[in-house]
Amino acid sequence: MGSKKLWLPLLLLGSVMLIGWMGLWKETPASSAGKIVLIMKTNDINNSYWQTVHSGALAAAKELKVPLELLGPIGAENPEDQRLLLKRAIDSKPAAIVLAPIREDGITKEIEASRQAGIKLIILDTPLLELDYDSYVSSDHIEEGRQAANRLGPGQVRKPVFALITSDESSTVSSQRTEGVQEVLSPGKAFNLGTYRIGMSEEQAYWTVKSLTIAYPDITGVIALTDVGITGAARALADVGLTHSVKLIGFDSSIPEIQLLERGQMHTLIVQNPFNMGFLGVQTADSLIRERNVSKMVDIPSTTITTANMYEPENQKLLFPFVY
Repeated sequence: MGSKKLWLPLLLLGSVMLIGWMGLWKETPASSAGKIVLIMKTNDINNSYWQTVHSGALAAAKELKVPLELLGPIGAENPEDQRLLLKRAIDSKPAAIVLAPIREDGITKEIEASRQAGIKLIILDTPLLELDYDSYVSSDHIEEGRQAANRLGPGQVRKPVFALITSDESSTVSSQRTEGVQEVLSPGKAFNLGTYRIGMSEEQAYWTVKSLTIAYPDITGVIALTDVGITGAARALADVGLTHSVKLIGFDSSIPEIQLLERGQMHTLIVQNPFNMGFLGVQTADSLIRERNVSKMVDIPSTTITTANMYEPENQKLLFPFVY
């Protein structure tokens, strides 16, 4: 197991290598026929999730021989910066835009403008609930919630007692994951202690989870709807000696989460496939440009990864995409 830890530095090396790819692909001529613009939630080279989406998109563009421009706010996710990038992309008159929206309510005018201009619109990761688009490429976030709940529910002698923690209750993804959890762990099947907002603070997550273990000593699980706060929750459970008796379940596959899973401080990760998301986003855009039939929803199944199966080859590819 110790040798596997060597892959984490390799993951960081892969991220650095992406800088060169970004420089080669970012400046695509605006007049290129059939151009596709991908706008991510962030173009931060330290964000492994979105850089893996980036890598998948590049692979599709190379395979399909289509011009691709990659954009995204630098640093943290910024809705206004993304709106300006979307406006700029529309002005360049591409054949298709692939967009991972940060907030739907701030881009209404831009989405309507893209539709009026006849630009194909493919949505990644986070669904648009009100605005029109051609196709949505993502994991089913409600199903992800069900997967998380199923790791907490089966095999229990008594009803699970659990809490949810989130960084943003207004997040569509978090709301859909919550829906999936509550569908499986309904009031007759489990005791839900509620959803606790911890913002972007690891310390808030720590004190929230520690307080829950004191107030509810029979707690059996914590489901973190986003990766923010996982570290704090894991630290709290370790400090009160409940790492192995309270299941900590999270989503996605940030480096801290992978390390916690490897050390046995997390029970389960529900992992999306960001490489496929980027690849299929560009592939779907190309199909629409060529007027082929495309599904309204292109589902990318998420995978349940535990300490017991994390070293299986297919799961290694999800956890360490830049190594393969």
